[in-house]
Amino acid sequence: MLSKRYERYYVEKFDLLLKVFTDLQEAGILKHLVLVGSWCQDFYRHQFDNPSEIPATKTMDADILIPRRMPRIRPPVDIVSIMKNNDFIFEIRPRSGLYIFNHPLLKVEFLTDAGAKPQEETRHFEYLGVSAQELHFMSLPLRYHYPFTYGELQFNIPEPEAFALHKLIVCQRRINKEKAEKDRLTAEGMFRFISNDEKRVQRLREIFTELSNGWKKKIRAAAVKAEIELPGQL
Repeated sequence: MLSKRYERYYVEKFDLLLKVFTDLQEAGILKHLVLVGSWCQDFYRHQFDNPSEIPATKTMDADILIPRRMPRIRPPVDIVSIMKNNDFIFEIRPRSGLYIFNHPLLKVEFLTDAGAKPQEETRHFEYLGVSAQELHFMSLPLRYHYPFTYGELQFNIPEPEAFALHKLIVCQRRINKEKAEKDRLTAEGMFRFISNDEKRVQRLREIFTELSNGWKKKIRAAAVKAEIELPGQL
């Protein structure tokens, strides 16, 4: 059971994230972005009546995915000013040029898909005034997401089935063992949640079927290594 102090701390983090989303929505760009990472778990729990299989987030980070081929915004949006107005400290990493936003409660990073190229670099979105970290396998949440409504906000989160598959792949790529285990446990819990609903198992099969043979091989190998049983006999 969470302590009162942690509950208050979590609420403050959550409120800050919602405030950032509110400002991004008012700027007209939230509808183009996809929330990825551990915060999605809390919104799944909210939507699906707090299932025990889905772990609650304990992260300080919020990862926001920008589509690589995002439409140009007119007039341009200054994300740096939006974050500064919410008391985030703006930092540019000297070697990569990546933009990082730090707050005592929350760290926000913008990500994008690396595509087919082998290197993961930094991509600058001039019409958003921000750079994003390229990562492989981000095409999963980009391709399979849905609009989530929370109060007056509407933003995109990955379909739970795509989120589970993505976490399974990511946990095998982590260098940090603690983060790798956290992702593995998240994937395991998400697959347990999916296995309780035949419609979700069917959706998982549909997504898996649409993936390339290379992706399928990676997912099956990751499941064996992580000792996770995939629902639906994938």
